[in-house]
Amino acid sequence: MENNDLMLDDTLLGEVSLGELLSDPIALLLMDRDGVMPEDVLRIVRVTAGRIASNDCGPVGAAISAA
Repeated sequence: MENNDLMLDDTLLGEVSLGELLSDPIALLLMDRDGVMPEDVLRIVRVTAGRIASNDCGPVGAAISAA
């Protein structure tokens, strides 16, 4: 079998974007079942990215560095 004969899914070549994940019908069904809104996920990602950028790990990080 040659490479041109293979039907490769784009996800096998790398990670999907957060936008793609949050628009995936199965992911949306699971999130709906669990009461999670896409906006909640985006907010958590933004907050986490900001904390990483500012090197602020919050109370857990402070407790770990004090140990």
